[in-house]
Amino acid sequence: MYDPLVDAPPGPHDAPEPSYWQQHTQADFPECVDAPEQVEFAVVGAGYTGLNAARVLAENGHSVAVFEANQLAWGCSSRNAGFVMKSTGRLGLSAWAERLGTDIAQGIAAEHQKALQLVEDNVQACPQQCQRQNGGYLKIAHRASAVAPLKQQYEQLKQFDQPVEWLTQEQLTDIIDSPQAHAALRFTDCFALNPMLLAAATARRAAAAGAQLVEHCPVTQAVSLGSKGVYLQTAKGAVRARKLLVCSNGYTSGQLLPELASRSLPVLSSIITTPPLSKEQIESIKLSPQYAVMDTRILKYYFRLLPDNRLLFGGRGAIQGKSAANPVYAKRLLQALHQTFPQLRNVNKWEHFWSGWVSVSLDDYPRVGKVKDNIYASMGYCGAGVSFTALAGQRLAEAAMEQPLPELPYYQSQLKPFPLPRFRRLGQWLYYHYGRLRD
Repeated sequence: MYDPLVDAPPGPHDAPEPSYWQQHTQADFPECVDAPEQVEFAVVGAGYTGLNAARVLAENGHSVAVFEANQLAWGCSSRNAGFVMKSTGRLGLSAWAERLGTDIAQGIAAEHQKALQLVEDNVQACPQQCQRQNGGYLKIAHRASAVAPLKQQYEQLKQFDQPVEWLTQEQLTDIIDSPQAHAALRFTDCFALNPMLLAAATARRAAAAGAQLVEHCPVTQAVSLGSKGVYLQTAKGAVRARKLLVCSNGYTSGQLLPELASRSLPVLSSIITTPPLSKEQIESIKLSPQYAVMDTRILKYYFRLLPDNRLLFGGRGAIQGKSAANPVYAKRLLQALHQTFPQLRNVNKWEHFWSGWVSVSLDDYPRVGKVKDNIYASMGYCGAGVSFTALAGQRLAEAAMEQPLPELPYYQSQLKPFPLPRFRRLGQWLYYHYGRLRD
């Protein structure tokens, strides 16, 4: 599998991962066009961020082309679990309040709310409503000692007027029957969906606005020419643009821009799905398809019941891309599924197993904005980007159009470089061992 830390930008013939979404979704993506030789704004990456940015630029009357190395939404936009959560990065509102004060935390909460509304707009553009499942997002205390910190988080969220409910273990038993469910937060305005349908709807809106979408066209070189714009070398020839927006997030090759090479850690998140569960199996775990669920581990597991009664179950995968397809990581997820739901120990195989790269920042939150002359980027969502990418694309487009952005941390600085970047993977390996011991 393509590995952004060691490989050149992915090629047009790198096969997409055989994910559940790709095998079971009839997604209506718009037609793509030939690569232009000149354009005002060039966007690298046809995922949620890039497509939303392209739509905003086109709606403002600019010529814009989106260059995708493989197929539209080839990265995590078609590989994620479909959790639409009102957050990004790994910092909660209380952590922001402690760092920078309540006003900043309130501003961040307002941004997250705007992001959720933008996703809603894209969902409405899908005839199937992206197979949306309304019920909320459950954050579950996976052991008794996790209940008190989770309850404290609930009290803090209520101070920010967030639509969240506290579920005791007794109340939770009616929703999910698991020995690893001791209490939960329920975020009532969050939901789950089919991420590939969301990507297709977002792409159609971008194309309808006038954005040019170019597939199988990796950008292998990007050079800022100062007042003369940006020179791009692609698999289909040279392109001149006034400005470049890098929207490839966890898939951004370290060889594309030196300024970004050491500022993100690409981390694999892996997912399995079971065969369709029987009525009796579903009744035994009590899980409704309306809920998206994640636990409180350091190395979190997340799961949801899909509309066709398959159980999707995900967590951390391999460290290197060359090991991503190793079935040992699928077996670990199946073992974790059995620990979560002992009732399903007779489910001894998976039907789908795939992985995708998420971008982890050093200080746990993303950055959206200018990198250097004529070049802009958005990355570092830490695996929580399905909703925020809709707003990140808009804000990145606004920055490229030289419009003012909110005075919030996401937009006021660049990603911090990792110290000793050559040893990022070693640090990740050590962190995984620490997390497993703690969890």
